[in-house]
Amino acid sequence: MCNINPRSVYNKIDEFHKFVENEEIDLVFMSESWERPNLPLDEIVELDNHTIVSNVYQRTEIGGRPAILANHNKFEVQNVTNSLVQIPWGVEAVWGILTPKKSTNDSKVKKIACCALYSKPDSRMKSLLLDHISDVYNFLSIKYNRGLHFIIAGDTNRLKLNSILNLDTRFIQIVTKYTRLNPPAILDPIMMTLSTFY
Repeated sequence: MCNINPRSVYNKIDEFHKFVENEEIDLVFMSESWERPNLPLDEIVELDNHTIVSNVYQRTEIGGRPAILANHNKFEVQNVTNSLVQIPWGVEAVWGILTPKKSTNDSKVKKIACCALYSKPDSRMKSLLLDHISDVYNFLSIKYNRGLHFIIAGDTNRLKLNSILNLDTRFIQIVTKYTRLNPPAILDPIMMTLSTFY
């Protein structure tokens, strides 16, 4: 699993392909894909085993547009963005539900709700984004109940994460090293209920 911010994957697609293949990454959270309506990600990302979850129509300006890429050889991938889960206009988040292909009724992990997000610096949508994550967490927790886990990752800039981490005692922010050095800060967190497996 990785959390990356390419600040447009379009001009580094070859490097992205090689990185995912060489590192054998099964789950990618991309915060700033800069996806284009006239050339969507599924037309430029050529990873045979990965399904893309994105939403090019989240805002009108250039930039942002998070995405999830998941290995469909290992997971059943369900894109629930703007179907099961409604994304408010201006909130930069996408959601996918992953079901491990080898899961059974006795599995501890039956489904993984994944959210890739982007919160731009000085965003006026911070409260709306946090409320959205809380609403989706509660909705999916009721819908799927047993065996449901969450991974939320992206570029949060200065977004305060306490309200996400307080949703569930199992939520842990697992990134421990600075993702920006000057000034030092962790801007690209990975919050999950699966930390005991890492």
